[in-house]
Amino acid sequence: MERKIRGSILNSYMAYVTKKWGKDGKRLCMSDIGLWGEFRDGNYYQDAIRENILRWMSREKGEEYLRECGKFIVSNLGILSWLVRFADPKTLASKFPKNFSEVYSYGRMETITDKDNEIIIRLFDVNRIKESCDVWHGVCEGALSVTKTPGTVEKTKCAVDGDECCEYRIIY
Repeated sequence: MERKIRGSILNSYMAYVTKKWGKDGKRLCMSDIGLWGEFRDGNYYQDAIRENILRWMSREKGEEYLRECGKFIVSNLGILSWLVRFADPKTLASKFPKNFSEVYSYGRMETITDKDNEIIIRLFDVNRIKESCDVWHGVCEGALSVTKTPGTVEKTKCAVDGDECCEYRIIY
């Protein structure tokens, strides 16, 4: 299966790059990974572009920005980020798999919400590079932030390291 991702996700990554390092940072990123122009939100693009953006961010700016980027993506969803502030973490997590399947043409996400104050997020056939794992960790942290819920996120499995999936445990 071809690995493709919607332009809206790529635009979120580039919005983070622009916010953090300005228009020059965005131009440098695009130039370094060999891209020009804009991404259209509804179109699909090769997932390798996303991976190259993340590698660039880690290599040129530092891997500590990857989790921050994941948090930014969740809070940068326009009107949706305003609405989710009124949701509890389990309600938000239950929407993740459907939203995931709308923007990624590959992989699978599942959420387990049957325990009190705990959510398990599993990503199957999604992360091929460590940088992607770090962004997803940040996405989970961002879900806590936008719902104004104190808690922690722990990565308990890693597909990049050979596990069957990447798994994140959210305790709140």
